[in-house]
This record gives sequence, C-alpha cells and structure tokens, in this order.
Amino acid sequence: MAADRTYTVDQIARAAIELRQAAGTDEQRFSGEQAIGMLSEEIRLLRERGFTDDQIANLLSGFDIEVTAQDLTKTVGEPDLS
Repeated sequence: MAADRTYTVDQIARAAIELRQAAGTDEQRFSGEQAIGMLSEEIRLLRERGFTDDQIANLLSGFDIEVTAQDLTKTVGEPDLS
C-alpha cells in the first residue's frame, strides 16, 4: 500500500455504501449522538470559525440530522471561547 496515498471522506463513504449493498446488508443507521461523534472534527472547525452550536444544529438539520445545540455540547463538550 502506498503510504503517501490519501482518500477523501466522500470516497470512503461511497465505498462503504456500495460494499454493504454488494454484501446484501441493510443501510447503516446512527443515533444523533453517534452522528455528532462522527462529525466532531467538522463541528470543531465550524466552532473555530465562529459558528454557534445553534447554527451548527441548524446546518445539520439540512441533512435530516435532528440534533440540538444542547446535544452538541453534551456530546463534544463546550465550545472553546478563547
């Protein structure tokens, strides 16, 4: 395996979907808490750029991921305000 080769999250997600379909299994489902955990790096980046947890929760709702600002705080902690 080439050590310098990297892959986008879209490539990995697409591969996961197609491999599950090839195996004949159901689509994976995740709870709101799991989704927040999987997106914690993106949430951190948005917070660093000044987004509030309410704004982030609103963005996530555009992807049919229904979580609240309180859910974000509970799962990934308080925003760093420094």
